[in-house]
Amino acid sequence: PRPPADSMRSLCRCRAVIFDLDDTLVPTSKIDRAAILHAAALASGDELPAVVAARFSELLKAEPFPPEPSGLDVPAWRTGLWERALGGSSSDGRAGASPAARQAYEAWSSERLSSFRFADDVDAMVRRLQSAGYKTGVLTNGHADVQRAKTAACGAGSLFGEERVIIAGEHAEQKPHASIFRVACAALGEPDGSATLMVGDSYAADVAGGINASLLATVWVRPPLEPPETGAQGSLMHGHLSAVPAGQPSPTFTVESVLEVEACLEKIG
Repeated sequence: PRPPADSMRSLCRCRAVIFDLDDTLVPTSKIDRAAILHAAALASGDELPAVVAARFSELLKAEPFPPEPSGLDVPAWRTGLWERALGGSSSDGRAGASPAARQAYEAWSSERLSSFRFADDVDAMVRRLQSAGYKTGVLTNGHADVQRAKTAACGAGSLFGEERVIIAGEHAEQKPHASIFRVACAALGEPDGSATLMVGDSYAADVAGGINASLLATVWVRPPLEPPETGAQGSLMHGHLSAVPAGQPSPTFTVESVLEVEACLEKIG
């Protein structure tokens, strides 16, 4: 009889794959842009929704989370961002926000989470890797509350296993620090990372981080080369690089889509 896939995989160079979440497994920026425009259309009044949406997007990129001394939670802070985007001056959350700002926040939050799903082909790809014996997991940066809502919305715990979905915001350090890669590798049963592949869209967090953590290999899902202002491309939150910085190490593989990971694994063996 043929050995089970996991025992065969133990003889191969790569045994585990860690995926980034935002703009790697799920097109977060595309979803967010659509949700922001939807919310702006509901709350913008006489002003053009696109103008309000652009203003909120800039505020969100510059000030995504409340400053430490503020005492505000993320929903309160981001309601305040909507207030400012709509032309108000409040930045102290829901208590001082207008009904329009509260409506915009609720509409945006609801719309983005309802759309935050793994595409069928991404889900199928992950399941094929698992059937082939690869251990798979997720490692995502970000605020714990925000990222947990996203992982719940897309069913990451069901697909990967709750213990293999690592929210860096729940730990002492986030990517690119080596410590959080060790946490993710340990969750996959590969504590030294020497048989682990990292896949992500951020050169600084995923590629450089994976290299510095001495992982087996890295796959860079390179962001589109088009500038973000041309439309719905590029990272809304982070403005990730689309070229390797001069003098910095290159990823093992550079791809245009996470769906190319299987081809990368075939080359690794």
